[in-house]
Amino acid sequence: MRRRTRRARGFAMVDALVALAVASLTMVLLTSATWGLRIASERRAALTETAPVDWLLARRTLSAWAADASNDGPRASGASFIGTATTMRLIVRDARAAQSFVGEFRVTANGDDTFTLSAARHDGLQDARTSADAPRTSNILTSGEQIRFLYLFQQPNGAGTVWRYETGDGETLPVAVAIEAGDTRQVTVPVFATVSETCLSALGPGAIDGDQCAVR
Repeated sequence: MRRRTRRARGFAMVDALVALAVASLTMVLLTSATWGLRIASERRAALTETAPVDWLLARRTLSAWAADASNDGPRASGASFIGTATTMRLIVRDARAAQSFVGEFRVTANGDDTFTLSAARHDGLQDARTSADAPRTSNILTSGEQIRFLYLFQQPNGAGTVWRYETGDGETLPVAVAIEAGDTRQVTVPVFATVSETCLSALGPGAIDGDQCAVR
């Protein structure tokens, strides 16, 4: 009887040690998984925390290109300004280089529920509907909120202005363009051009006061 009791106690001790080992291993795995999730969460939070300086860079880039935007309207052989909620393209007259290029802003959805705003320069193109094979591209910022482009247009017959997510055929310049993240409008810049430079070159300064060179 004593031998049986000793053996039963021996088995109980082994079972307890195995249970402790399994519990310890489980705690290690749970702790490791929690730590990994915490690190991933902190990394995602750092990635999506867009700094004001990033939006300042976006504003400056958009302002510089919008200031040089032009449009030949129905006289143009191609589109000069086209845009959707995720892509904006415009013809930029680079006076310093005496040439034009297609400036593009694009929003890309990433796999980790973030969105990247990038800018690209397509040199040597005169139609906003086209793109270069290897444009010069720079990522401006990454946000955890949906980024969208908006366009402010004058309504017909002087009925005021309206914001839209589409520019349409690209024959008319918007009054302003904006970038929003989530429900907040982060950037708004005016489009200054009111007449076509090409039209003025052909008709002369007297066309400034007429409607034949108007781009809106």
